[in-house]
Amino acid sequence: MRTLVFIVLVYVVFQIIFLSSQCARLSSNDDNLIEQTCKQTPNYSLCISSLKSDPKSATADVTGLALIMVNVLNTTATRTLIHINSFLHHIPSPKIKKALLSCANMYYNGIITADVPVSIEALTKGDPKFADDSTLDAAKEATLCEEGFSGNSPLTVDNTNVNNVARVTEAIVKLLL
Repeated sequence: MRTLVFIVLVYVVFQIIFLSSQCARLSSNDDNLIEQTCKQTPNYSLCISSLKSDPKSATADVTGLALIMVNVLNTTATRTLIHINSFLHHIPSPKIKKALLSCANMYYNGIITADVPVSIEALTKGDPKFADDSTLDAAKEATLCEEGFSGNSPLTVDNTNVNNVARVTEAIVKLLL
């Protein structure tokens, strides 16, 4: 009986060691995919930090990584829209208010309700060309928002963030074309 217990114990320990080495190897491969993917984007550090902050990236393929970045784009655009709405309640200048309203329209009707859903659907259905077009469009809308202020934008940091995330997302999507 002791021999059987000893054999089972050795077997269990061996399985634990074997499985943990397999998990370490998988994690290494996943990190490698993320790193290799991010090296092909215009902002490596943004790409790495965005993807590694999502636990799903550990098991994602390139399409999964693109979907994660589309979600990051949605979050970043939504935060910007919240800032726009906050500024609208505190900025008395009609010129700036007009630019903010235009930005709110671009962010809500352009990025959040059009570009992001189109990208998600296109990636999910295996048609990355539409996701490429939509992520590029999101970057352009952030740039247009910024330009609407003629150099006096209260949204420069937000627009730059959205533009950067959209460019990284687009670069990952292009890997699928």
